[in-house]
Amino acid sequence: MKNRFVIGYYNLANFVTILGLLCALLSCFLIEQGHYTLAMVAFSSAGLCDMMDGRIARANPSAGKRVRYYGVQLDSLCDVVSFGVVPCFMAYWMGYNGTLDILIFLLFAFCGATRLANFNMEVALDSPNLKSNKFTGVPIPFTVLVFPILVIVHLLVGRPVYWLFRLVLLLIAVGFILRVRIPKPTGRTQLIIVAYQLIVLLALLITSLNV
Repeated sequence: MKNRFVIGYYNLANFVTILGLLCALLSCFLIEQGHYTLAMVAFSSAGLCDMMDGRIARANPSAGKRVRYYGVQLDSLCDVVSFGVVPCFMAYWMGYNGTLDILIFLLFAFCGATRLANFNMEVALDSPNLKSNKFTGVPIPFTVLVFPILVIVHLLVGRPVYWLFRLVLLLIAVGFILRVRIPKPTGRTQLIIVAYQLIVLLALLITSLNV
């Protein structure tokens, strides 16, 4: 729905996209205060919102091209913050704040933005009806599946595990820009992802209570 008083298009899918962005930002504030479990719940919620907004948008095929294209752009802009910038800030607040760490964070954000810009270009120029069944490069929300594991290791060790964080973030950053084709998760795969996130969050809760 277009509002005549302000710019933008307002529908359920776009509200879910924005909710994901807010959850990701909330995770920053929570982890800075030491609430690791709640921070990862908020971060995982951002990933779930990213998974659901596309399904909601596809359930409304009557939406005009401008509305759908606006949704694609909004989703990518939110993703680059939620999954390309927010993880860097969370890691920084956890103690990964050396010069090398910051350089890796800059590379991570650069590769994430590059991957999303390429995705938007492919959707706009190469995909019929602004739909694509495959990703080029590792999807940037993949960060949601990995970062909570890093937090668990951090809590178990009891101090920053610098080289593990650096290596994992470097590998993910490179994955963002690799020219590999990855099918979009649908149906059963999405359920497996959700189940995985719930198991990891439970493990994180148990870990945080025992350290």
